[in-house]
Amino acid sequence: MYKRDLFNSPIRLRIPDYLFICILLYSLIFVVFPFGPASFLNKAIYFKNILMLGAMYFFGRVMILNHLQVMYLLRIILTLTILAFFVNLIEKFTNIHFQSLIGYGDLLLERKEILPTGNYGLTWTFEAQSGAKRFAAFFSSPLELAAAMLLSFSTALVLFLNINNRFYKVKYGALIILSIGCLLFAYSRSSLIGFFLLIFFIALVLGYHKLIIYGILSVSIFFGGVFIFAAEDLQYFVLDTLSLADSSSLSHVVEWLEGIESIVSSPFGIGLGTSGNAGGVENDMKIGGENQFIIFGVQLGLPFLVLYISLLISSIYLCVRSYKMAENMTEKAIPFIAATFKFAFLLPLMTANAENYLYVAYISWWMVGYSISIKKTIPNLPKLKISA
Repeated sequence: MYKRDLFNSPIRLRIPDYLFICILLYSLIFVVFPFGPASFLNKAIYFKNILMLGAMYFFGRVMILNHLQVMYLLRIILTLTILAFFVNLIEKFTNIHFQSLIGYGDLLLERKEILPTGNYGLTWTFEAQSGAKRFAAFFSSPLELAAAMLLSFSTALVLFLNINNRFYKVKYGALIILSIGCLLFAYSRSSLIGFFLLIFFIALVLGYHKLIIYGILSVSIFFGGVFIFAAEDLQYFVLDTLSLADSSSLSHVVEWLEGIESIVSSPFGIGLGTSGNAGGVENDMKIGGENQFIIFGVQLGLPFLVLYISLLISSIYLCVRSYKMAENMTEKAIPFIAATFKFAFLLPLMTANAENYLYVAYISWWMVGYSISIKKTIPNLPKLKISA
């Protein structure tokens, strides 16, 4: 799971390493010093959320996996995709949320003191404005399922593009379709748009220019199918989304404005545990939300927000470079998934506290760290020698 000579090998720090170290130290200051109204325990719990992202990234930086281990990891991701799709099918045909059968509403009440809302005894996230059910399979919400399927789509696509065997191409093509199917079951607008952006990103940055045509056709077919064949509730769902007329879109806007107002009035932040819905945030002191960038800006200020955005940009850039310099499928797979997912994930980050989706957050940051570590041809910043 790690380099055996970790303490005797040189550590070549790159831009994301410095940025992540600055992010962790910066947020630690907000824990140690009495900034903000949250208690020390709540601030420490929220800091843990940020610390785990850094931990997963640096785990990736010190790991080296062989071909079989990489394929094993990718198969786990795709196996979860298959299982999620079949759970979604059962949910759709029975018209029952899986979460309703396992007492998920009781868990929210017991652990997070969140009262069941909506028409189905869960939360409003599990239904569209029209009342149609949004399914999440075995994930905590439809939004997290949709984000996970962006990761699954990238995983299946890189295998589809880099394996010549006809049987495996059909298999991975089917998995691409299953991941798109789960996206539709989840009814997540940001992830659906992120999916189309992902196709264009792959086409423009990674050199698959024919995908631009396929992307345009996919968008045209999707919206054409919605307005010609889909039920009225889906048609209204799309129209209300585009016009920001539904209550969900309006709530996003209200949360954004509230958060932006807080950032303008307190550009250096008001303290950890004061925005979003991650662990450590009390509802009675929560300001703003529904946008990961605004959530960080409210709590930790504009300097932290600049560090976080710089981290995302540099991570995507270096993962793309790592993919382009790769010599075989084993080296290509993880950088491809990391770059394309992180780009597509930008939109969900703008509409939710998405770094709280632990499955995709942990795996994607691990993949970013791993992608940066496997290519020695990327220019190095000054190296730091650590000896046992």
